Amino acid sequence: MKIRKESKIAIVVLLALLVAYAGVNFLKGVHVFKKPLTLHGKYERVNGLTASNPVVLHGFKIGQVRSVDMSRDGKDLLVTMTIYEEVDIPKDSKAVLRSADILGSMQIQIVLGESTLLVSSGDTLKPEIEGDLVDEVNEQIRPIKIKAESLLSSVDSVIKVVEAILNVQSQENIIASFSGINNAIASLEHTAFQIDTIVQEERDRISNIVQNVQNLSAVLSDNSEELNNVIRNFSSLSDTLAKADIARTITKTNEALAEIQQIVDKINSGDGSLSRLINDDGLYRRIEDASSNLDLLVEDIRLNPNRYLHFSVFGRKNKSVELSRKELEELREYVRNNEE
Repeated sequence: MKIRKESKIAIVVLLALLVAYAGVNFLKGVHVFKKPLTLHGKYERVNGLTASNPVVLHGFKIGQVRSVDMSRDGKDLLVTMTIYEEVDIPKDSKAVLRSADILGSMQIQIVLGESTLLVSSGDTLKPEIEGDLVDEVNEQIRPIKIKAESLLSSVDSVIKVVEAILNVQSQENIIASFSGINNAIASLEHTAFQIDTIVQEERDRISNIVQNVQNLSAVLSDNSEELNNVIRNFSSLSDTLAKADIARTITKTNEALAEIQQIVDKINSGDGSLSRLINDDGLYRRIEDASSNLDLLVEDIRLNPNRYLHFSVFGRKNKSVELSRKELEELREYVRNNEE
């Protein structure tokens, strides 16, 4: 059957249109003969993201942005992505909006998750916005800016100090300070000269002192054994004192002192015969009077024994018999025993 000319033209035009469509889609990155996977993402801002921007995974383009639409409430932007490559994308993966180059082009980078479940066409990935190039540059420049501000503040302080130094009054103060420093140096030089003079004058005495020190060192060296013995003796004495029960001795001494204090307290309080004897003046006087009377009585008995004792010596009476000292002592002992 013969094909009409019009039919040939129609077929050629149709093929041309198909080739043109395939070519345009190929230039756009759309694979006409592959079944695409459609995914979505909601963002607060898209930073200039438009349709046909790439969707990459590990830097490799796996799809592109098909459309960017605003939600009805105007709060979010819905980004529709078309994935042409056959890759397994977990459900917990992220769609990170980031800069593609230094010129500010945007792209969406898929960050794979760890879920065992895979996305299907029409699912929505977790959105995330990465700082654009300007934000990153600002973040990098911020420490430099802080240091520059600190440096400028320091420079300003230095300028103020320089201005203060260049002031007439400050210059005069500086000149006065240098003058004082010069005077101090001159004083130190004078002091050093005096010290040097003293050393020159007292050289012999200093030499004698050094010689005496050397002699003392020699004596100590020669008598090192005796010094060691003295040190050992002190060490032995220290050990003996350490072994002695000094604490117990001190305790007993304290107890004895306490008992003596109790006795003294009793005497002072008037308890006991000794306390009355010490504190009662009348008793003391009575005892003294009794002693005196006793002496008088004994003396009277010695002089006049016939008043108290009636016995004859050798068969006769003698009114003027005088007792001997021994007899007088025996008589005193007798009287004392009778009083007791």
